[in-house]
Amino acid sequence: MTDGPVSIERSEKVVICTFDNPDERNALTAEAATQIVDTLDGIEETGARCILFRGEGDSFCASGDVAAHVDRVRGSLDQSTWSDRLDATAEAVATVYDCPVPTVAAIEGPAFSEGACFALACDLRLASTDASIGFGFRRFGLAAAAGASYLLPSIVGPDVAMELLYTGELVDARRAADLGLFTRLFPAVAFTDELASLLATLSTGPPAAMQATKRLCRAGHDGVAAAIEHEHEVQSRLADQGDFQEGVTAFVEQRDPQF
Repeated sequence: MTDGPVSIERSEKVVICTFDNPDERNALTAEAATQIVDTLDGIEETGARCILFRGEGDSFCASGDVAAHVDRVRGSLDQSTWSDRLDATAEAVATVYDCPVPTVAAIEGPAFSEGACFALACDLRLASTDASIGFGFRRFGLAAAAGASYLLPSIVGPDVAMELLYTGELVDARRAADLGLFTRLFPAVAFTDELASLLATLSTGPPAAMQATKRLCRAGHDGVAAAIEHEHEVQSRLADQGDFQEGVTAFVEQRDPQF
């Protein structure tokens, strides 16, 4: 289904969101951002087990709302409207980060500036050897935006984050994987099969447990003892649900569980 710059495909367990504006390098415009936010609203109640983000054509998402910057400089966009459009882009990044359902970015080309932040907001980032990533806000005389100052240091550390923001370097796939910006890296010829394998694994997992795992990893526990206590509380709740019974029964019967 295509109603705008993002096309949405829904199956029983997987939602695929495709940046579908290759002529504009799949820019994360305010319109695209709003469409993504609307799509993710209440997604956990739809039965979706995972959400995939990808880009049509040669780019994943290679910019933010560049047109807003151009219009602002030319005087055809006032400060308030310009800020609203940038806020919409940032809201999409925050919404993806906070999404309770597992999220995957499939990166086969450049992810740049706000597009790079969008990728970092996903739980997992699968990349082909043709992928790249960069945080080029300096190109427009701007500082970090769209959550970059939070997302980037949490993955690469503060010094490397500042280097990438200071230089605006477009990092190639191998170095990006070494830095942790890409979770997994696959040859371009094998990328589609590897992505399908991951989606199959995620879509057949226990949904409540996977969502709980995401919350636990994001909880910011004050030490391992606090983490263990929280984990125990979650495990006790999950043990009263059907997936626990099915998982244990399947183990005893030596078959794959049907969650």
